Amino acid sequence: MSTVRPLDVSQTQPDKSDKEVLSGIFWGGMIIGLLVMQIFMSVGAAIFAVNSGSNDVVPDYYQKAIHFDELKTSESISVTKE
Repeated sequence: MSTVRPLDVSQTQPDKSDKEVLSGIFWGGMIIGLLVMQIFMSVGAAIFAVNSGSNDVVPDYYQKAIHFDELKTSESISVTKE
């Protein structure tokens, strides 16, 4: 014959103090906050990169590159004459 003992709830669940609960909320919030901040910074960087104008197409770029030395020489001569 087996005897059935009543389940003691205090032995099955660990006693969490308020400090542990607040610590869990703080660090969980910290992780989520950092992830959200990373998303906003990435979106901001993408918007800035697209709208900055630094990636515009320069018309006739190849010809300008071929004659770059001549252009710099003529600019330096015009600066020294003034």
